[in-house]
Amino acid sequence: MDNTSLKALFTEIYDKESDAIFRFCVTRVSSREQALDLTQDTFVRLWRSLIQGQEIRNPRAFLFTVAHRLIIDWYRKKKPMPFEELGGDGEDEEFDPTDLVDFEGLELGAEGRYLLGKIAELHPSYRQAVYLRFVEGLSPPEIGEILGLTANAASVRISRGIERLRKLTGYGGEKS
Repeated sequence: MDNTSLKALFTEIYDKESDAIFRFCVTRVSSREQALDLTQDTFVRLWRSLIQGQEIRNPRAFLFTVAHRLIIDWYRKKKPMPFEELGGDGEDEEFDPTDLVDFEGLELGAEGRYLLGKIAELHPSYRQAVYLRFVEGLSPPEIGEILGLTANAASVRISRGIERLRKLTGYGGEKS
């Protein structure tokens, strides 16, 4: 593939997936600036892979996998700071990642925000699977690829996550 074709492919993928990757990152790190950095790093890795001629059969799954691994690396490297060093202008204190979710005309309102908040309370293994399935609209095989699971294991996590979400919200009977 020539350089012009690579740029066109990259631009197409970026235009289609950048918002979803950013939302994915910001809901995990809760810092707009860090999420932007992680999103940028994700797309830099995509570009490098394209230049090296790597075959990317599912760009969306590739990007979510890279972002997922970058987030894990970021948390591993993150060191606690003394309170005095946090300083800053407190810009991120009021940041709500649910503001970034575009449900294309759906009436999200209070109930949608409530459910997104409850998804955030799930155990991380369920949280990621449920988020990727219902917020980002990925299929179980794509989710499995991102999380390093089989499609069946991803489906099980989604089902169990929904079950726990129902208990947290009281939508499926009893409330825990």
